[in-house]
Amino acid sequence: MNWDAIGAIGEVVGALAVVISLVYLGYQVREGARASQAETELEAARMWSDLHGQVARDPELARIWDAAHTNPEGLSDLDRQRFVWFVAQYVFLVEGLFNQRERGFLSTDTLDPHERTLRGMFQNPIVREWWSSGVSP
Repeated sequence: MNWDAIGAIGEVVGALAVVISLVYLGYQVREGARASQAETELEAARMWSDLHGQVARDPELARIWDAAHTNPEGLSDLDRQRFVWFVAQYVFLVEGLFNQRERGFLSTDTLDPHERTLRGMFQNPIVREWWSSGVSP
């Protein structure tokens, strides 16, 4: 065997090593993206839990939430303001998660129910009034 043959074998082995390295790197990148998405999904679940927990832990907020959906015109100005602040928090959460979905870190299945809930919230006259005013809560 001459040096040219040994050099050709070395080039083939080197090219094969590069291909194997690229395949492995692609696998690692894909696994990293899946891990990032799983982490984002878990954080989204925590955020929803915290938001709903606010109502569960605060009887006054629960009363305001229920009244805003059953008798919105009966709320005091302070109760309306508290309701709008809570809805704004929900809107900002959905917006943040929407951005994560657009970046590929959150599945559509995770966000869709919350988008539907948000659309339903905009049927509430207090929410529509707040939103159309363009004013922060």
